[in-house]
Amino acid sequence: MTLQKQSQITNEILQGNLIRLIFKLSVPSILGILMLSLNTFIDALFAGRFIGETALAGISIALPLTSLVNGFALLIGVGSASVLSRAIGSGDTKTQSKIFGNLIIMSLAISFFITIIGYNFGREFIGFMGGRGEVALEGTKYFKTYILGSTFLILGVGCSQVINSEGQVRLNTIFNWIFVISNILLNYIFISVFHWGTQGIAFATVVAMLISSILNLAYFIAGKSSIPVNVKKLAIAVDLIPAILSVGMSSLFYPVMILVQEFVIFNLISYYGIDSDIAFFGASVKLSSFTFIPVIGLANALQPIIGMNYGANNNNRVKESYLIFAVNGTILSIIMWLPLQLEPSTFLGLILPEVNFTQDNILDFRILNILTPIWPLAYFSNTLFLSIGKGNIALLAMFLKSIVFNVPMIILFSNIMGLRGIYIGTIFADFLFMLVVFILTILEFKKLI
Repeated sequence: MTLQKQSQITNEILQGNLIRLIFKLSVPSILGILMLSLNTFIDALFAGRFIGETALAGISIALPLTSLVNGFALLIGVGSASVLSRAIGSGDTKTQSKIFGNLIIMSLAISFFITIIGYNFGREFIGFMGGRGEVALEGTKYFKTYILGSTFLILGVGCSQVINSEGQVRLNTIFNWIFVISNILLNYIFISVFHWGTQGIAFATVVAMLISSILNLAYFIAGKSSIPVNVKKLAIAVDLIPAILSVGMSSLFYPVMILVQEFVIFNLISYYGIDSDIAFFGASVKLSSFTFIPVIGLANALQPIIGMNYGANNNNRVKESYLIFAVNGTILSIIMWLPLQLEPSTFLGLILPEVNFTQDNILDFRILNILTPIWPLAYFSNTLFLSIGKGNIALLAMFLKSIVFNVPMIILFSNIMGLRGIYIGTIFADFLFMLVVFILTILEFKKLI
């Protein structure tokens, strides 16, 4: 990318019309997140329709573990992106020159340890999550194959976050589309043609990760980025690590907390229910993730806007951006949420075609999604804190959500109501979390004068 083009993007983010920016940055971002969400949905679809309910249950148990790998990728990527966007806003070229080398070294070091530990203790991790018998076997196959591609995942995700922070949302979306299309095609080949089962689903993702990481790295190595890149002089920037970790740690902490939360959930489902209940919960979570597509897409577009404007001390524009994006995110979430609430069995049937859903199943699904319309405010608050370098606030919020609120509420309500209590406890905890986040956001707004 030429300096002139980067300057044009930066000026638009700092001074351009915010409504126009929403469409320019958010539309490609939402399309990219749509494809990524479709990607995980396709994995569940292939498992549920072409392999069986046991395979879907096994993958559902493994997914919180794989999200931990993604958390390490976001630790590096989100932290680096926040540092870079603020450096672009303030004109700090010295910091910008250190970003790429630092990202590569951190990614390779972390992925090395993740691969060794994950592969050697995969079965134990699946058992820890509540996997038993055939479900544990399928989950282990998926996880141990997936973990072999952790290096590609961390490099690809880390680079994509930095590309996004430059304001190159459209390019980032193109790379996401290529990743997802590759994964879908490979899923079909490995499952329908070669019949490789759950290992085939994981291997398709690994190969797609490789393709994605090559594309993202090529963008920097070819000199298309606004930041200087010299592959012969890659080095760790020790002075940037505290700033990267302080922001990125919440992105790692989130899947860790989800892991703890879902460890409790899956073990409680195993205790109060049967394998089909695990599969149903996994299908419900996968389907529910579609309602977050507009929110995540808008949040990705909001990050460089808040980061650059905060770096340039345009605090009023920071607050205005948050509010405009929050309103649009809420509207889009409601549009996505209503069809699922009105016809849940139709959509659930896409993943579990041979299951006759009971009224209890339908009610549980609706309970799980009842707070969807107000999630954008909480999600954009997280983006706000990360973008302005206050990852400690986001970290605190995540800790409150999963450990202080979620786990105790799920255990309490399940003891009283059994399987239904798991769903009610989750929503009750989410409501308390959102209340705290709204208060923290208001307090932060008062500081942005």
